[in-house]
Amino acid sequence: MRRWMSMSCCVLLALAGCSSPRREPPPPPDLASLASPCEFLRDAERESLGLGPGALTSAPGLAGGAETTMCLYREAQPRDGAGAYVDSVSVSFLPASLEVAEQALEEVEGRGLFTAGRMSPFAAAPDGVLQREGTRLGEATCERLFAVRPDRAVQVGLTVERLPLGERACEVATRLAPVVDARIPRPTPD
Repeated sequence: MRRWMSMSCCVLLALAGCSSPRREPPPPPDLASLASPCEFLRDAERESLGLGPGALTSAPGLAGGAETTMCLYREAQPRDGAGAYVDSVSVSFLPASLEVAEQALEEVEGRGLFTAGRMSPFAAAPDGVLQREGTRLGEATCERLFAVRPDRAVQVGLTVERLPLGERACEVATRLAPVVDARIPRPTPD
């Protein structure tokens, strides 16, 4: 009898919405305060995209400025079957204003330093974020550029494997990696 009573109470509580509290995901990290670009995606987020842990690298700064750091998240395991998927996500912290970062990245592209592909010039996407697309090492690539504080721009690059014919890399990347897209701040009107 007691067992039946306790089961009945549990059922009634569940029906009344008194079940155990749901665990809401923590709020996204504050991009302006991150110490490393490898903190851009949480483990569960990168795993949901099929990506392995991020690998941190550094490079000379833009236009001779402070060092640039980049985190590259690559596909954890090769995928079988058909359909487009995000092969990698790169996140670069550029110690410069948005304008300086955009100009420096365009100059690098203009000098032809990337011989294994070409990207279009940066332009404002419908959501206001600067983006460009093209190929890098034969892979369809979308790069988005935004500022998180006056002295830090962030460049996020997504490569898409098996890009459907006639579709644009940035549209497909946004659809396949909504968690990355949601993390990118939109510019506010002046």
